[in-house]
Amino acid sequence: MTHLPPNVQRAIDARLKLRHYRLVVALDRHRSITRVAEILGSSQPTVTRALADIEDIFDAQLFDRTGRGLEPTAAGRVVIARAAYAIAENDELLIELDGVRSGRQGRLRVGVLPYASTRVLDSTWSYLFSLRPKIATVSMEDVTGKLFAALRARTLDCAICRFSQNDPQDEAIEQVLLYQQQPRLVVARPSAALLTRFPEVDIAKLSEMDWIFPPADTPIRGMIDAIFSAAGRRVPVPTLEAYAVRTIASALRSLPRGITVLPDDIAQAVCVGGAAEVLEQPLPWSLPPVGLAWLRNSPKADLIDGLRQAILTPVG
Repeated sequence: MTHLPPNVQRAIDARLKLRHYRLVVALDRHRSITRVAEILGSSQPTVTRALADIEDIFDAQLFDRTGRGLEPTAAGRVVIARAAYAIAENDELLIELDGVRSGRQGRLRVGVLPYASTRVLDSTWSYLFSLRPKIATVSMEDVTGKLFAALRARTLDCAICRFSQNDPQDEAIEQVLLYQQQPRLVVARPSAALLTRFPEVDIAKLSEMDWIFPPADTPIRGMIDAIFSAAGRRVPVPTLEAYAVRTIASALRSLPRGITVLPDDIAQAVCVGGAAEVLEQPLPWSLPPVGLAWLRNSPKADLIDGLRQAILTPVG
């Protein structure tokens, strides 16, 4: 239930077109009627009239005209955000329809955390590839913050990422917990023998080693920083910042004093080949769990629910 004047609701229903949304987004991007007119191969008066038509539909000024160019108003920012969603959804619809004409049932865009477990990934692809008619699948690998941003921008349908409890009232995103991850120390083989002699992790000795850190905006990086801060030690300057498993495994072959912290299952994968070892000493720290996230009221809700069940169903 809205409190908009009836004439605005009627105008939106009867007059609003996707071309209006495309123009609003273009004006926001370039902040110039003249520039947008050039890009569209139109005239400045035509674009000006089109903007006036859009503002009449919403019964609101969407841009302030300033000496620096166009600046979105509060109403303009709301319309621009929704316009971007509508354009993204329309573009995705066209791609899906093209896939249906080729005999597929549509497309699912899945975001994946680089440190997602092999079991979860195997369950994901096994389920999606078994669907009939077949579904086209797109995979994007990135850190959780960027995966959430992609969900909100409608460029992903769902994501296997860190389960977040920071904002349980988030109206845009739904989540379900998939599994917990335990952190493990991974050390280059030449240094492993020395460190395994100690019953507990010695932060002072670790600070002198060649650290491989994940990116700064990741939970493991925050955990590493907190570990050293709690021990009263300065956080080491990393020798390498990396998040890709193959990159970390390769780097540890060239760093005799190399060390990093990884989730248990990823740590085991990095050590395949013998260049590094997972230390047996337990770590008294924890990682945020991994979950499945998707847009609330997603048109892919049934498909995502099937994926959720496939991941959570025990194997064997």
